Amino acid sequence: MVPDRWAEYGPGAVGVGWDMGLLGLARHVELGIATPLETPEWSASDEAKAFIAGSSELWAEAAIASGDDPDAAAAAAARTTAAYTG
Repeated sequence: MVPDRWAEYGPGAVGVGWDMGLLGLARHVELGIATPLETPEWSASDEAKAFIAGSSELWAEAAIASGDDPDAAAAAAARTTAAYTG
């Protein structure tokens, strides 16, 4: 059920995926080639993990700015990061 997932992961659950998609598009436009974002190697890299963690944190900040409880938003961001990074 969507409300349960929202409470568990917050807006970053979808937002991180959108951010990764936009990063991939930007790299494709900039480089004109397929990007490493689609490879398992990139997904397991420190660069990917840092990007995902940063995106999750920024989505938590946005949730807090819109009125979410700071502790709940931080916990949801941590769960989102863990879900994306394994």
